[in-house]
Amino acid sequence: MNNNFLLLMPEFLVTGLAFLVLTADFFLRGDRKNFLPYLAVLGLIGALTFTLIDQWDRVDHLYEGLILIDGYALFFKAFFLVLGVIVVLSSVEYVKRNLDNPGEYYGILIFTIVGMMLMAASSELLTAYISLELLSFGLYVLVSFDRYGAKSNEAGTKYILLGAFSSALMLYGISQIYGLLGTTRFDGIAEALSATPDISPGVLVGLVLIIAGLGFKVASVPFHMWAP
Repeated sequence: MNNNFLLLMPEFLVTGLAFLVLTADFFLRGDRKNFLPYLAVLGLIGALTFTLIDQWDRVDHLYEGLILIDGYALFFKAFFLVLGVIVVLSSVEYVKRNLDNPGEYYGILIFTIVGMMLMAASSELLTAYISLELLSFGLYVLVSFDRYGAKSNEAGTKYILLGAFSSALMLYGISQIYGLLGTTRFDGIAEALSATPDISPGVLVGLVLIIAGLGFKVASVPFHMWAP
């Protein structure tokens, strides 16, 4: 069993950055808070640089393969970090005009990036599910961030209910897959499905439930009609 926690150092760095931004927001006053988005951007760029240097051309795993570091995971980790930089920079003016505590917004946004990075490195269903929920919790808060706005509160409530429903669908699907195939690992599922010419109806139901849950999560067609 490989317990090389350095494999998760990019996620630890981004998590530490989120707490740093939240702490700085607590102590800074007035116009000094305008420095927070640039602190977040510098931290994300630093995490991106470390990730590319440390995990370039690296293939390794953690927790007996629950977390897999390879080219696929590296690409999406880098993509999510770059996307985070773009989102932070594009929201600077809005946050400055409308929010009294911008560090809360940037901190929660950075936590969602951690969920994305963990999801990219997941190699089994439950790890991917937990990572997706970490991402979703941050999005629930961000959607309802304007606590005095009726539309924001309505959207947040609807999003939480939709998220709970989609999470239930995914868990039912994962339990169905595990009960019938005896594994939640992606490679194990692929081996089990390739070993038989016909997919059993139970496995098909499990896959449909997982796909439907993901569809609700990302509001893809035809599940977009229920998006808040």
